[in-house]
Amino acid sequence: MDQNFLNRPELANLDPVKKQFLTELMMEAEKTTQKNMPTLYMKAIGKMNALRLKFTPEESTLLSEIIESQMSPDDRRRFDAVKKMLLK
Repeated sequence: MDQNFLNRPELANLDPVKKQFLTELMMEAEKTTQKNMPTLYMKAIGKMNALRLKFTPEESTLLSEIIESQMSPDDRRRFDAVKKMLLK
């Protein structure tokens, strides 16, 4: 997935630590099979907690929209399913 989305104007004020976290997550996601994506997301949540990173609802929504816009319809359905599972 193209990581240039982090350079979008809407994310210009995003904290550098958050940008670094997202960059590392995207690099890891590129190497992860769809089957192992839920595990990757769980690890990411654990790392966010360890780093005490909190994304605002606005940041989360914007990032989801950007990431989903780069996905195929099948990948988007899987991503939505994982998000729902994690938000329960």
